[in-house]
Amino acid sequence: MIDRKDVPAPRFTTSPWSPAGIATLHATGPDFRTALEAGLHAVLALVVVPPQTPLDTGRTAPIGGEGDDLGSLFGDLVEDLLGQIEFFGDSLHDVVLDGVLRRGDGGYVAWAHGSGTLEAASPSVVPRLLGPPITSESANLGVVLHASLQRP
Repeated sequence: MIDRKDVPAPRFTTSPWSPAGIATLHATGPDFRTALEAGLHAVLALVVVPPQTPLDTGRTAPIGGEGDDLGSLFGDLVEDLLGQIEFFGDSLHDVVLDGVLRRGDGGYVAWAHGSGTLEAASPSVVPRLLGPPITSESANLGVVLHASLQRP
């Protein structure tokens, strides 16, 4: 059993985009909910150019996912977030994971929302997941998510 007070706060790191158009993310959190949210923030950081000045982010767009395990749940959430980015582009500024539930069959369902000005402004290139995300649990890191994205 992991002692949660020894686990660091949720965080993420991303690699730069390679010449082949591939970037990776590594997200951690003391539990799967915070790790999932950190992972969604990592996707946003890789794909969307942050605004230079504070903007009104009063509008929201739904993001949802489900999966038989945490990796497939995260993958489904990422795909839905990328779909919202494909439509809203850089006018999507933040993402918040609202909840995660365990399904009766042992899988998971989660819902989140993206916020921003949400003006239709598609970027020219939206990446996709390169294979399924990988999840693990560690005594010193908590829940760990790894995923790679590839630009078309």
